[in-house]
Formats: sequence, C-alpha cells, structure tokens
Amino acid sequence: MHKAIVKQILFPLHEKIIGRKTLSFLKELEALQWESPERLEQLRFEKLRKLLVHARKNVPFYARRFADAGFDPEHMHSIDDFKILPPLTKADIRRNLEDLKWNACPGGLFRYNTGGSTGEPLIFYFDRRRQAYDAAARALTHRWWGVDIGDRELYLWGSPLEMKKQDRIKTLRDTLTNQVLISAFEISPQQVPAIFARMKKFNPKCIFGYPSTIDLFCRMALNQGLHLKNHEIQVVFSTAEVLYDHQRQSISDYFGGIPVVDGYGSREGGFISHECPEHTRHVMDPNYVLEIVNDGSAAEPGKEGEIVVTHLDAWGMPFIRYRTGDIARMGAGQCKCGRGFSSMSAVRGRATDFIITPDGRWQHALSIIYVVRDIEGVEEFKIFQHDVDDIQVLLRTDKDLYPADGNERIIAGFRKRMGPDVRVRIEMVTEIPKEASGKHRYVVSKVAQQGLK
Repeated sequence: MHKAIVKQILFPLHEKIIGRKTLSFLKELEALQWESPERLEQLRFEKLRKLLVHARKNVPFYARRFADAGFDPEHMHSIDDFKILPPLTKADIRRNLEDLKWNACPGGLFRYNTGGSTGEPLIFYFDRRRQAYDAAARALTHRWWGVDIGDRELYLWGSPLEMKKQDRIKTLRDTLTNQVLISAFEISPQQVPAIFARMKKFNPKCIFGYPSTIDLFCRMALNQGLHLKNHEIQVVFSTAEVLYDHQRQSISDYFGGIPVVDGYGSREGGFISHECPEHTRHVMDPNYVLEIVNDGSAAEPGKEGEIVVTHLDAWGMPFIRYRTGDIARMGAGQCKCGRGFSSMSAVRGRATDFIITPDGRWQHALSIIYVVRDIEGVEEFKIFQHDVDDIQVLLRTDKDLYPADGNERIIAGFRKRMGPDVRVRIEMVTEIPKEASGKHRYVVSKVAQQGLK
C-alpha cells in the first residue's frame, strides 16, 4: 500500500474506529520534545497530581495505600512528595489485581500479560489512553531515525497476543498498514531461506524485534551465503532485551552498516526510553516519572540503581512507582540533539535465551515462557533445557491460587511447541536459584549454548 494512503487515511481511520487518540498525542509529543527540562518537569508534576487524585478516588488499592502512607495528592508541592508511597511490586499486582483496576474506565480495559525480565508472571490491564500514548512515543522515536507512519516495517517478534490474532482480519490490517510480522519463536537453518526471501520481497524500511533473534538470523543467513544488498532497510530497532555490543555490530554489518538502535521498555512498563541519533537514550519525560533507586532511596548522581517508573497516562490500571527489576543510571546534561528529554544509561538486564527442539528448530525462549507465565498462582519460575528432549521447570507458586491442572497445562503447552516426545519435569520449590553473578536468567538452554559455540 502506498505510504501516503496509510499515513493520511488508513491509520487515522483505524485509530478512530478503536477509539485511540494516537495522532493527537503524537503531535503533542513532537512539540514537547523541544521544550526545556524545566517546562517538562512542570508538565510531569501536573500530570502526576491529576493521576494520583484519580487513583485515590477511583482505584481501591491506591485509596488504601495513600491512606496508610498519610499521603494527600491534593496538597502536593513537588514531584518528590509522592515518593513517600511504597514502590509497587509485581507481588502487589498479583495479589490485588481487581482492586488496581478502574472498572468504570471509558472505552474499557484490555488484558495483557508478561513474564518480565525476572521470570515473574504478571497479568495487568491497559486503557485506550495508555495504548495511544505508548504508540505515539514509539512513532515519535521512529521519526528520529527517518521512519514514519506508513513506511514498511518488518517485525521479528512474537507473543500469544500477536500470534493468536494472525487471522484474516489481522493479516489484512498489517498488509494495509505496510507491516509484516515474522515469528521470532522459531528460527532454524531450514527456515532462514524462506525468511530471507520474504524479507527481500517485502523490502522494509526498518526492522523491529528482539536483538537475540535478529542477530541469530543474521549469523545463520551469513553461514548460508544469503546477503542483503541494494535493500531499502535504513535502521534496525532493538527492544525487549539487552542489546549487546557484539549483537549491534553483527546486525549492523549484515545489513550493510546501518544503525542498530536501542530502546528500553516492557509490556507492563511501556515505551520508556529510546536512543536518538546522537546515541543518547532519552526518557519519554511527558509520559513518565522515572526514578533510579538504590536501597530504597534515590541513587546518587551517576550511580546505578533499580528503575522505578510511574506511567503518567495509565489511568485504567495505574502503575505508580512500579519496580521494574532492571538496573541503570540517570544521564547528565542536555543532549546535542537539542531535545529537552532527560536521559539514562543502557539497561543492565537479562538476555533471552533460545531453546532447540528435537527436530532441530531454534525457538525463541519466550515461546515456552508464555506457557508458564499466564497460569494463575505462578509467582516465579526458571526453565532449564538439559537436552533437546529434556526440560526441567522450577516453580514457586501461591498454593491457594495455582490450579489443580497447572502442571498438565505446562506439559501440554511445551509439547505443543517443542514436540510430543519432550520430557517436562516440574519441581515445586520455595526459592529460585540465581546465577553466580546474582542475576536471574529465566531460561537456560545448555543445548543452545553448545550449538552456538
């Protein structure tokens, strides 16, 4: 479809039909990016106070939390005032999901889930306002790199949310909006030629996806002598995982030296920061209050700490002082690009592993993570692949919530994705072991590690 038709007709029509104000929010962000840090601070304060007043009035969990902390949002004088509130944890959300929702939210609420970077399953809800602001932030940062609404974009991506919707309507919508989705769950040497051919035929302007998946595709394609030359791809957007320097270099080299751009966010946290052409990772200041916290207090300037975010436009289910579990530090000074947005360092997080099926397919580990993470009562998990047909799952659960058929659902889900002969051993534990580094990798595939040596 011609870009102008998508940008000026089809995309606006789609957003209007589903009740999202993405384009008006995008226009707002386009202007705000050039405002001074002082003006952005005032804007954040005003949006934060409105959100907190709303949360106390309409969200039972926060009405209790504010009362317990002796906090009154009507009498705030600065952003720092609300930091008297305890951070919101994943455990808080799991235990209080119904009381965290604004059930009278205009336009309704939409269910999502995520395993998060810590392997702790989470179910949550978005409203249309939140969806639109996240989409607007994404469109804004694409424009920083010369990619606009209507340009051809290829996704190496995958989740049950997206993959279940690959029916005729979804396929038609993607075609009409110049988007193509290729499953990131399964990559094998046998599949690479077909993916390569589809990529070459579609000729996208940008690629968006998991860095581990894109890097794996590039290396497998090179091994088969499949080179992309004279293509239109101008930039690769990396998301959902840590982008390592060696991945950035190998991906860039494969596509002819184009930039590989890092973004930080999560399904529950939203579109938090993105790299600009000056290689500064800008925080989406109009949409967030971002804190770097160390031992319960604000980290000293230049010091690392846990990222704690408040999404200023999540009204249907507010995320107020939400602990992400990721580690970074705040940046200093204004970027040479001229934008007033603050900045942060690269996130020190966890890479997603791959698993290899008995018939030789390389599957993105998220394909089996999704099986575990959406089962009620699972508080934490870790998956080990000891051999192609030998999977060990460690589960820490809430015994009152975990369903009687939980184990059977996990085993059936794994076998559906990996093959009927896979042996799945499930062990209930009271604590999930950490790596020697202190980090928690939620999938460890010894088979994939050996295969990439």
